[in-house]
Amino acid sequence: MRVRALITLVVAGTLPLVPTGRAPAADEAAVLAAPPGYTLSWADEFDGTTVDTGRWDFRTGTPWNGWSTQLPENVRVGGGVMTIQLCPAATSGPTCEPTSAATLYTGGGLISKAKPRYGYYETRMRTNVGAGWHSAFWSAEVGATGAFTEIDGFEIDSHVPGMVRHNVIAWNHGGHLTSKIRELGFDSSAGWHVYGYEWLEGELRFYVDGQLTWSTPYSPSTYVHNFLNVWLSTIAIDLNNSPGVDDSALPGQVQWDYFRFYQRDVYGDNDDPAGGYAESGTGWATSGLPAFGRLSSRYSCTAGAAAHWTLRPPSTGSYRAYLYRVGGDGGQPDAPATVADGATTLATAAVDFGAAGSAWVPVGGALSLTAGRPYTVRVERTGAGCVRADAVKFVRQ
Repeated sequence: MRVRALITLVVAGTLPLVPTGRAPAADEAAVLAAPPGYTLSWADEFDGTTVDTGRWDFRTGTPWNGWSTQLPENVRVGGGVMTIQLCPAATSGPTCEPTSAATLYTGGGLISKAKPRYGYYETRMRTNVGAGWHSAFWSAEVGATGAFTEIDGFEIDSHVPGMVRHNVIAWNHGGHLTSKIRELGFDSSAGWHVYGYEWLEGELRFYVDGQLTWSTPYSPSTYVHNFLNVWLSTIAIDLNNSPGVDDSALPGQVQWDYFRFYQRDVYGDNDDPAGGYAESGTGWATSGLPAFGRLSSRYSCTAGAAAHWTLRPPSTGSYRAYLYRVGGDGGQPDAPATVADGATTLATAAVDFGAAGSAWVPVGGALSLTAGRPYTVRVERTGAGCVRADAVKFVRQ
């Protein structure tokens, strides 16, 4: 039986079945590769046939077009898979019909509207036959400027289907961390394989068919840890010494069996685009002190000001709660922090915002929490000095 997600993402279109079909169900259990302790948070099993533009956007236009234009009509769902159709120049769509909308080759892709951060990301897919195409499973914030992160779960160029590259790119702030080109040990166009990456607070780990293939440190004190859209895409482009597009192999297809996102720990952040952070009282402003993940933090020096984060654990179990203390001169030395289940206080701590530097500080001991239930972490300005609000987390025990 296929895994069902808490949130189902569905790709646009009511389409015919794909002749090459979906991956055989019999071997699915063997390739589910999430590391221990993770719980499925949201996914698209690509079982649907209707458009859900509330979940995905189509990859179109820039960035990095290369030799192709990316078009929505080249992406379809049927037979339990998402297919990206690869078409000759000036054609597009499921059967690569002539079109006036494109003079280049045409490819396509999907971009998630959701912007997750830490967790385990996984897809199962197979690449196309024939040179000239670059398929990637990756994360980057759409329209990001300044310093931001890109994570390349895999990059495979179709003229060398047995080779892969994993990357973590610290755009505009000092780093291109890469596995370099390495052998997969199989032809990625000849069958279905599972590719995953685990984004931890201080490290990225990359997996192929459940086996760790490469890892790299990636500290939130050194690099920006922003919130990233997920991309599943194929474009024609000159990378890795590509000889050009093999026209004799067109039309071609790249197929994706599913996308899944798993969580273990859960974070709250004042910068999270999904919300969960709120302020009350007055005097709140953006702090100039270093914040978690090199993002932003907030502060208030006004009596009665408070901030809270709402977190929902991905699974039922034992967790420890932490608040990221942004320390420095002028901070309240004994600001009360609490973890609550509705009106019931579960844990408390006094946080010293006057201490030098920043660090995670515990709020109480182990907590027994329920999956999906909203819990609130709160900090309040009750005495002399300022409180600072940035990030909190529940860490699975």
